[in-house]
This record gives sequence, C-alpha cells and structure tokens, in this order.
Amino acid sequence: MTQMFRRQLASAACWTVAVLVCAAPVAGQEAPQPRELADWEREELQALVEVVTAARTGELEQAADPFDLAPSYLKGTDGNTYVPFTLDIDPATIDGSSVAVYLYVDDPAAAAAAAEDEDADDAEPEAVFEDAYFIQLEEPADGEPVRINRAFSAPGGEYDVYVALRRSLGPESDDDELEALPVMLLKRTVPVPDLWTEELQTSTVLIAREVEPLAAPLSPEEQIEHPYTLGTTRIVPKFDRVFGSQEDLNLLMLVYNPRLAEGMPNITVEYNFHTRTDAGEEFFNKTNPQEFNAQTLPPGFSVEAGHQIVAGQSVPLSLFPAGDYRLEIAITDNEAGTNLTRDVNFTIEAS
Repeated sequence: MTQMFRRQLASAACWTVAVLVCAAPVAGQEAPQPRELADWEREELQALVEVVTAARTGELEQAADPFDLAPSYLKGTDGNTYVPFTLDIDPATIDGSSVAVYLYVDDPAAAAAAAEDEDADDAEPEAVFEDAYFIQLEEPADGEPVRINRAFSAPGGEYDVYVALRRSLGPESDDDELEALPVMLLKRTVPVPDLWTEELQTSTVLIAREVEPLAAPLSPEEQIEHPYTLGTTRIVPKFDRVFGSQEDLNLLMLVYNPRLAEGMPNITVEYNFHTRTDAGEEFFNKTNPQEFNAQTLPPGFSVEAGHQIVAGQSVPLSLFPAGDYRLEIAITDNEAGTNLTRDVNFTIEAS
C-alpha cells in the first residue's frame, strides 16, 4: 500500500452572540503520526485500493455514483487549499455500523504529462493526497442520509477524487465473508480554487446548524473526524437549504487577500435578500453591513501575522414569509477598489 498523506489546517474563527466579527490568528496543526495497520485492516483496505487503481487506469468504469460528495474550500497551509467534504450515502446501501474508506486524490494533468514523457520512469505517480479510515457510523434521522465528513489538502487545480467504501467486518471476519462484500466507488472531478493569489477571495460560505466554542483546538486525530472545526470553533454544517420559520440562518465566511493600508484591511460585507418566484427575483430586505477596518478590528489585528477576517451573520427567519430566497453577499475591498459576490439560495417552509 502506498504512503498515506495527512492534512494540515490553518484557520480559526470566533462566534459571537449574533455576528461573526472576530478575527483570530491562524492555528497550524501538525499532521497525525501514521499508525501501524493491523493485518485485518490491511486486508480490508487492499480491496479498496485495487478498485481505485482499476478506476484510475481505465480498467473499471462505473455508470452511476453510489453516493454524493459535497466539498467546501478554505485557505490551508503552504499554498494549499483545505477541502473539508461530506459524503451523503443512502442508508439502504450500507449493511452495518462500521465502514472502511479509502481516499485518493489524483492530478490527471500531471499523470498525462508523465505518460507522455519518454524519459520518465515507470514508477506510479504519487497521489496529491491519500488516506484511509475505519469509521463508526452514526444512526441517521428518519429520511436523512448517512453522512461522513473528512478532508483533503491540495494546491489550486482540477483533481480526480476517488472514494472507495465498503462495510468493515473487523478483526473477526474471514476471507470468504469479506470478499462477498461489494465495494462502492465514487469518482468525482473537483475544481479546487487557488486561494493564495493576490486577488480578493473568500472561503466557501458555510451554513451552520450549530456553532460550538471549544476550550482548546482539536488534536490532529480529532481534526480528521471533525474537519469543519476551525481553530477553537466547532461547526456542524447544515447540509440542506430548507429552514423552518423559527430557525436562524447562520452564515460563516473567511475573506482572503485584502489590500492593506498601514497594515490594516478595509473590507465591507453587505447582505441583501431577494425573493425568488417563477416570475423572477425581487429585493426583499437587507441586514446591516459589516466593516472590517482599523476602527472595527481588535487591537493587534494583523493579516500579515496570520489573523483571519471572519464574516458572517445569524439571521432570524421568523419575519420571512415562506418561499424561496437568494442571499447576495457583496464583499468590497475599499482599499483596492475591487469586489465580488457570493450567493446562497435557501427555502423557508410554511409552519
């Protein structure tokens, strides 16, 4: 089995009573030390590795994806983008409470270039990212999929992401029983943005079901299991975009690469809500904009030292009529004179 690559995360966020306005220094994490696999673990993973290898070499094609993968993007370390993702799996396709998962991130452009290079040796190209997990599944709520959260890191680019998954039988299994278990394989092309340019950029807009402050950052091993945790803030994502009228719309987003004046950014973030109907869109309402500048940021704030601009709001939806909405988030760098927008579509159901 090839070497497993581990991830690092360098992000932090603060959740205040209603609005995310606090900036925090980047908290780099060491990669967990690889552990020695037991014999039964190697046996279970070997079949997953073989399936991914067959898919990568064109020996195996799959007509339909057996589950879904939803990625998010945040600035990582050393020029990489940190990509937490969620797998949504139909509970009917998994028999058992434990699964083995093999993740392989491939750079098809690099692989194609190596194949055309007559001077290259025949060694298999290294994975951009690779890891394997044995996961105890949580019982989903009625009507909900089984969800697995993990992450990988990669420079900006377009990658083929392979996820092979199969029920794990543990150390008491026998070979015949193990071979009878089907392997589910997902191949997904994932475009990873380069967040290390000089241009104004943001992370993915994260929609949170829960936000919990932690007493201390997670260990590297804990971070693997909870990849949406940023520094000392644990985020439980809300995976659908359907809300009840008594819920809140909790938003979190990091703003990257502002132009600095005397070491300080000057960023404005505006939140404009629009109703969506078959006839088109109509402006509905807006919340107060957020300002991130020398007057509003905490003393000692320094982008150059790795502090983060963390934007976001918690918007009560009780005054929103039932219907479909688009939230337009407008981010303006007042110093550079540049701007960009991010959209969040959501639905409010009638009580």
